[in-house]
This record gives sequence, C-alpha cells and structure tokens, in this order.
Amino acid sequence: MDFPDLPFLRTFVAVYEARSVTAASARLHRTQPTVSYQLRRLEETLGAPLFERRSARLVPTPVADRLFRFLGGFARDVQAVLQGEEADRPLEIAAVSGFGRYVLFPKLLAEEGPRRGLTLRYPSADDVFRQVLEGQVDVGFTYRATVHPRLVLTPVYEEKLVLVAGAAWARRLRAQEDFQDVPLVTYDEGDYVMGRWLGHHFGRRHPRWFSTAHFEELEEVLAWVGSGHGVAVVPDFCVAPGRGLKVVGWGKAALTNTVHAVQRTHAPVRPAVAELLERLRVLTS
Repeated sequence: MDFPDLPFLRTFVAVYEARSVTAASARLHRTQPTVSYQLRRLEETLGAPLFERRSARLVPTPVADRLFRFLGGFARDVQAVLQGEEADRPLEIAAVSGFGRYVLFPKLLAEEGPRRGLTLRYPSADDVFRQVLEGQVDVGFTYRATVHPRLVLTPVYEEKLVLVAGAAWARRLRAQEDFQDVPLVTYDEGDYVMGRWLGHHFGRRHPRWFSTAHFEELEEVLAWVGSGHGVAVVPDFCVAPGRGLKVVGWGKAALTNTVHAVQRTHAPVRPAVAELLERLRVLTS
C-alpha cells in the first residue's frame, strides 16, 4: 500500500474533527469537490471507507477512528509548519476547569485574546489527555499525572486542596472530633480531589460521608457551600473573599496537588505555547 499524500491526511483530520465536508472545506480554504476528492483518494489507498453519512453529519468508521488516533496532530503540525500557518493559527488550550477558570484565564490569558486568537476548552482530565494526543489542542493542563509514550507532562503549578464550609458548618466541624456523617458537596472533577484529601487525612479508613448535592462546575459548589448546605474539598485558589467560605483545617498540614502541562512527545512547540509556559513559570516563582 502506498503511503497517503500529506494533504490527504490533513484533509482527513479536518473532516474527522468537523464531521462535515462543508465545514472542513471552509477550515482548509478549499472547495468542497477538492475535499471530497482527496477523501475518496485516501479511502482508495486504504481500501476501506472512512465515513458513513447519517442525516447531515458524517460518522467515522472504526478505521477512521484508528487512523485519527494514530495520526494525532501529525498531519496538521507538519502542514502548518510547511505553509507558515503557525503564527496565525489561534492558540488552542484544554484545561481542567478549576485551574483554567481561576488561574490560567484570569492571570495569563484574559489580556492575550485580542492580540492573538484563542480557543480555551474545559474538558475532563481524561479528555485533556485525549485532545492533546489527537492534536486537537496545542497544550493541555491537568491535575492528574499519567505515563504515556506519546505524552510529556511538565509540573507548572502547585495548588492546595482545602476543606471549605459556611460559617455554621465551620463551627460544627471545629467542635467535632471526627469527620463522620458530614454532608459533602461534590462535583465532576472532585472524585480525584476528594480521594486525595481523604487519603491524606485518614489513610485507608475513610470516614462516613454523603453527597448532599452534586454539580458540574465549581461555581455552583462554592455558592451551595457558602449558603450553608454542606462542605467541599476544593483548590485553594477558588476561595475568594466575599463568598462566605471558611477554610477548615483538619489536623495535618495542607495537601498540595501538582498541575501539569501536557504536550505530545516530539511535537513541534509553538512559540505561543513556550511563551505561555514561561509566563506561568514566572507567576509561580
């Protein structure tokens, strides 16, 4: 089998991400017949269909899924370098929402958007890894570490995980000798955070607790806790004055958690990413 031409691979990546020939054509600045032709040529080379049409969208076949996972951002990276597009393309970032909303955006990105295009996504930790691997973003940020041959993780930030409560629950917790039957406000990113905090303070013998409410994002968690409806474990940078929140110590020293920058192994590093990581280093030094 002949190796597919590079433009065909880049076309495939664009169609796969957009799930549409029309949208991919606009993104690639090519006509729809050209994109369709290159896609057919790639399918002929591979000897298998890559998409099925369902209603107005294209659905990838298992072959397309495997090809996209294999390629990652290779085709887009090489083509962008060859065509000199890297400086003009918006900076694309995926960050877990706590770090992204409370540190990355307000302290490093808020003033950068008008000068340089920006795409900032807040996926789950697992999806941060996936989007970096697949070349959907230039860099990711996550509080979880992993070992993967195609990923490089760089420690960039230390957050403290703290127990927060409204005034009434803060007084009750300080008067209690144990942590039994405490109503916790949980959130989508909180399983890892809660597990680390409980393990740090209680080892394997976790106390009894129950979820009094569950939210997708931290904003609702902080509002619910501030209203006196329970307690939560959150990164310390979320605890701003005026929310009615108290940090409650529990015996041991505060638990720190490392946030990592995630990049693909051997992928070219855009100057915008290098600049962002350097500014983050200065912020934390």
